[in-house]
Amino acid sequence: MAKSKRGYTAWEIMMIGEWVAQTFPDVEWQTNMRLGSLTPRNAHGRFTVEELRLLGVWRRRVDAVVFLPDRLLLVEAVLRSDPGKVSTLNLYEMLVPQTPDLRPYRHLPVQKVLLYCIEDPVLNILAQKDDILPIQFVPSFFDEWFDKLARRKKRAPRST
Repeated sequence: MAKSKRGYTAWEIMMIGEWVAQTFPDVEWQTNMRLGSLTPRNAHGRFTVEELRLLGVWRRRVDAVVFLPDRLLLVEAVLRSDPGKVSTLNLYEMLVPQTPDLRPYRHLPVQKVLLYCIEDPVLNILAQKDDILPIQFVPSFFDEWFDKLARRKKRAPRST
């Protein structure tokens, strides 16, 4: 598994990589794409090029964008249930028109995708209410990831 120098494994990005490779093998896609405007408002005038570059780090990042001929997929992945992903995807959809790198794709409709591993029916209902397509995908590394979880994180969400 790909680990960073700090020992962090980007499980969700690895999950997206497997899913895109299996589902859309011949399509262009990008992970961790920054969304939003490059030029934030500044009450004191314009930013220098260097300042803009630094401020770009604060732009939000969608887990993946998949460039299909008929639509643009905004994909957020979650191995365990996370209701916050629903509002995150809604925010990312609003940022698409302001994203310079997506200018050539503005004519395409946006489809929000919540790629999840462990099913949470309540989260799926929330997603569908906001026109988010919930897709279950169990990556090849699931057992390795699950074994590393703390026991308290292996329990199902407490909702009915």
